[in-house]
Amino acid sequence: MEELIIRSKNGDEKSFTQLILSIKNDLYKISKTRLSDENDINDAIQETMINAYKHLKKLKDNAIFKSWIIKILINECNKIYKKKGKKQKLFEKIIIEENVTIKDSTIENINSKIDFELMISQLSYEERLIVTLFYNNRYSCNEISNILNMNVNTVKSKLNRAKEKVKKYYKGGIFYG
Repeated sequence: MEELIIRSKNGDEKSFTQLILSIKNDLYKISKTRLSDENDINDAIQETMINAYKHLKKLKDNAIFKSWIIKILINECNKIYKKKGKKQKLFEKIIIEENVTIKDSTIENINSKIDFELMISQLSYEERLIVTLFYNNRYSCNEISNILNMNVNTVKSKLNRAKEKVKKYYKGGIFYG
């Protein structure tokens, strides 16, 4: 990734594209915690890419590229969220067409995703973001604190509070909301 960042800073658009493609799933998951409309999510990611490309040369430490771009993404998501002027739902319905054949393992993955989405849907935006960064994106509490400009102990306590809330809402596979 370091080499791609260096080449991107020197104006190599292909390297920047590769760099973005390597983190696109993370960007999508993170934007999904704030926005539910696919068009809004795509807009946030697109604006993030544009801003990141414009300001990439200002990034002094290449090692923090990923957390730097996530900060940009969070700001873009917040702009779109505020612009809409209404609360967004985290969880959207999953529509499966009747004619599509799905393997059992795919159904299990979908069910796991649905369970996770249902569990965190009751959390505040900040809690959803921390939980998503921690569990889906595998960031440490230190990394999350850097991304969100938050004290590491605050991140840990918010993560623990979020876990407790999920326990209250989700008991034995039955959702209590």
